[in-house]
Amino acid sequence: MTKLAIDNRHGTTAGFTLVEMLVVLGIIALVLATAMPLLSGGSDTLRLETASTEITAALRATRAAAIMQNAVMTLKLDVDRRTFGSAVVAMRTFAPTINAKLTYAAATRAASSEGGFQFFPDGSSTGGDLVLALNGKQVRLCVDWLTGMVRTAATC
Repeated sequence: MTKLAIDNRHGTTAGFTLVEMLVVLGIIALVLATAMPLLSGGSDTLRLETASTEITAALRATRAAAIMQNAVMTLKLDVDRRTFGSAVVAMRTFAPTINAKLTYAAATRAASSEGGFQFFPDGSSTGGDLVLALNGKQVRLCVDWLTGMVRTAATC
């Protein structure tokens, strides 16, 4: 049988010192602190896209119901409470951090912060636009008065 020789000429063992570990943890903390603000911007974009998608779907559902039921339907929006809903879409809210600006026909105004879009049985509407903004980003939803179609655009 042979014996294994252990090379311990300098009296050191393999591993890291406490100082080396603390330096590495400090570097990781610095990188994370720098990267977090850059990564958090995605959640703002996601919140804005989610709100615009939900409102667009509600507008389209209200228009479709007006055509199918041969009746005038109104989607009401309250920009202060950040709510929207109609006879066919249950009242919903969007993120309280999103600012909304509504341009619509005066006939659909219910209060200073509340208005809406009316859709008629032929598919047309009162028209208007809704701008949703969050931290410098914005989405504009346009409702065409002639066709009642909803689209996202830079200008209406």
